[in-house]
Amino acid sequence: MKSILKILILTSMPFFSMAQQTINYTITVNSVQRQFILYVPAAYNPSTSAPLVFSFHGLGGNAQAQMQDHDFRPVADTAGFILAHPLGQPVAGAALGWNFGNPNLPDDVLFTSKMIDTIAAGFNIDHDRVYACGMSFGGFFSVFLAGQLSNEIAAVASVAGTILNNVPTNMISPTRPIAFLEIHGTDDNNVPYAGNQAAKPVQYVLDLFVNHNNCDTIPSITALPNNNPNDGSTVEHYVYANGNVGTTVEHLKITGGGHTWPDENTNAQNVNRDINGCVEIWRFFSKFDINGAVSPLSIVDVINDVQKIAVYPNPAQESITVEVKNPINSIRVINNLGQEFNLPTSHFDEKIQIYITSIPTGIYYVFLTHDSGMFKSTFIKQ
Repeated sequence: MKSILKILILTSMPFFSMAQQTINYTITVNSVQRQFILYVPAAYNPSTSAPLVFSFHGLGGNAQAQMQDHDFRPVADTAGFILAHPLGQPVAGAALGWNFGNPNLPDDVLFTSKMIDTIAAGFNIDHDRVYACGMSFGGFFSVFLAGQLSNEIAAVASVAGTILNNVPTNMISPTRPIAFLEIHGTDDNNVPYAGNQAAKPVQYVLDLFVNHNNCDTIPSITALPNNNPNDGSTVEHYVYANGNVGTTVEHLKITGGGHTWPDENTNAQNVNRDINGCVEIWRFFSKFDINGAVSPLSIVDVINDVQKIAVYPNPAQESITVEVKNPINSIRVINNLGQEFNLPTSHFDEKIQIYITSIPTGIYYVFLTHDSGMFKSTFIKQ
């Protein structure tokens, strides 16, 4: 029986053997040739619709640098989303960036919509789970997309970007409740936390989305662990909860942080190393689709639709619970590197509790096998 299970697991896990793809696209939008880089993880399965995440570069940056410097690819590998890195056009001299409604510049809102169409023509995209984020000027543009393309963008995150003062407020008017995350350092000299002559304050943007979504106006505030006391900064998590259709507005306030993307794996100066910006953004995005908050249960279809398996909570800190009617032959917990963790479990009737306190924070797969086949779910350890 163990040999059969090993064969079943090996033959049912193509995403560990399939190679990821990095594809350079050129498309024409209003007679202008536009480019973007698409990353398709090995976990992608054409039979299952995948989320799509856009990652927009800052002013003077480019798609390749955004992909490398603010690297979502390890997260995409575990969570199974497709990742797009668009390339801007000259907006300030030769510096590449994004257009906020200037009719004399290429239409980047239309470009974003056309990218969605192009990617969906070649891959099975979950149109309810398309997300936008960016760094600095790319963060500004992601906020702009929340107001201009909320019929196609499910949730938005901005790192070190707010709203430009020359962008009319009525252009940031989503047509539905839309979840929003702002990651910003208090010592950001490029886009000051309190705002300046070019950009709105962080609190202005938070309040705009709080009011639009009808969230609680007083946030819950949680101090995150100071995992790297030598980085000169700490992080607090603000949550404005109870918005329409379950939306939240959230803020990762980096006290002492500069104009940088948090990353625990870097040695760069003025970068918070207590959190990973890519992990935090996906953790936020994964809670929402275009209709609002998703169910707290992660439902995984069983082969031949024999039954349903529920895995929750997600994210989790101490344990996850698996609800399943039929007996399970094996349970495996694996990270994005293929490392397997032998974790303690408890069984209560039709529930199995897996204790996860011993594993590092991150994104994991849970694999379950029984006589009908193998099933996979993803959870985040906080």
